[in-house]
Amino acid sequence: MTGTEPVILRRSSLALAARMCARAFSDAPHIKHFFPGEPQRESDSVALFEMRIRYGLLRGEVHVTSSDLEGIAVWLPSSQAHMTMWGQIRAGGIRLQRTVGNDAVARMTRVGKHNDQLRERHVRDRYMFLSILAIDPEYQHRGHATRLVGGMLSRLDRDGIACYAETTERDLLAFYQHLGFEAIDPSTVPGTDLTIWPLVRPSAG
Repeated sequence: MTGTEPVILRRSSLALAARMCARAFSDAPHIKHFFPGEPQRESDSVALFEMRIRYGLLRGEVHVTSSDLEGIAVWLPSSQAHMTMWGQIRAGGIRLQRTVGNDAVARMTRVGKHNDQLRERHVRDRYMFLSILAIDPEYQHRGHATRLVGGMLSRLDRDGIACYAETTERDLLAFYQHLGFEAIDPSTVPGTDLTIWPLVRPSAG
C-alpha cells in the first residue's frame, strides 16, 4: 500500500464532491431504493452525499485523489460510525429532509439501522469505517480507488486496527477482496429487497 500523505477534501469543494458521488452511485441499488423517482434521483442523491461527506469532515477524515476530485474516501472511526440525531442535524440532516421528503428519509433510516446492526455484529473491537468510496465514472478502472485507500489501510495495519465497509453491488466484492476485505454473507434489509454485503478487513495485530 502507498504511504503517501492523503489529500484532504477542502470544504469549498464539498458540493463538487457530492455531485461526483451521485454520478458514481447513479446505478447503485441503495440509491435507487432511497430515491425511486427517477426524475429527481440525481438531485436527491447529491443532497444525501453532501450530508454524508459533511459528517465525514466533522467526525472523521475525507480523502480525495487530487484537487480534480477523481475519487473520494470518507473514513469514520468506530466511535462515530453510528450517526446520532445531533450528528445528522450538524451535518445538514434537516436540509436533507426538506429536499428529499419524509418517505425517502424513512427508507434511509430503515437501511441505516440495519447497517448499524451489521457493524455491531461483525466488528466488535475498534475499527475504521469506510463510509464512502467513490470514483468518478470518467476515471474508473485506472487504479484510483486502490491508491486512494492504500495510505489509510497501511496506517490501520501498523496500528492493528480493523476496517469495515459495506456494499449493495455484488460486482464490487472482488475489488474489496483484493484489498484484504472478507465478504460476509449478504443480508437483506427487512421489508425490502435491498441486499447488503458487509466487508471486514481484520486487524493486522
